[in-house]
Amino acid sequence: MPECPVCCTEYIAESVEFCSTCGWDLTPYPQRSRVTKAYLKQEQNRLNWARQMWEFASTQQSWETKFDKLQEQLQQGAIERSYLQSQLEWVLYRLEQLNPESIANTLQRIEEKIGAMPDSSPAISEVGMDYRQLTKQLETGKWRKADEHTWEILLQISLREEEGWLTAADIDSLPCTDLRTIDRLWQQYSNGRFGWSIQQQIWESVAGNYTELCDRVGWRVKDNWKYYDELPSTQM
Repeated sequence: MPECPVCCTEYIAESVEFCSTCGWDLTPYPQRSRVTKAYLKQEQNRLNWARQMWEFASTQQSWETKFDKLQEQLQQGAIERSYLQSQLEWVLYRLEQLNPESIANTLQRIEEKIGAMPDSSPAISEVGMDYRQLTKQLETGKWRKADEHTWEILLQISLREEEGWLTAADIDSLPCTDLRTIDRLWQQYSNGRFGWSIQQQIWESVAGNYTELCDRVGWRVKDNWKYYDELPSTQM
């Protein structure tokens, strides 16, 4: 059976006009007595563009699935923190009832220490990844270096350093703990400006329109796409 040239979905020739998966026009080209090289090149460019857009859409879907899982885990973490907070308040109340005079100073010191503790958990990894270098780069505001190092980390985790890129399957296999750690570090040290969760919020606000997303984050200005080296550090 023939396959769609964009997403490789099989179809029955002459029975469908458009691909049921990606929507590509499957109707045969009209018969021409002479096909020019310019026409063939234009059609090939159009097909290459469609393949790239399909690959991006597939990859974006994988990221959305990952973010949904992370969101569920973050919500669960908030519930657990709330429960622990209520338990702590109960313990403090009981201690005050037992002997408030002798433990008042101790309780005050405990509360001060708890209040000074950061909300975020330590940088942890399911695969033993060391995040100290990324943390240092983010602490010092070296956003571009941190962005490049983040990509290196993802390649290392996926064992794709030699290839230098990730497939949708690679993204699906990325450990949620490491993704959550990277996202938390970026949000923490950028005061909420950067992070995958931030980009996900923007993506949802533009209803999945990639072009509008790029306009919002500065990857495209006045219909002109920006190369990576042209982006200021405030638009990583």
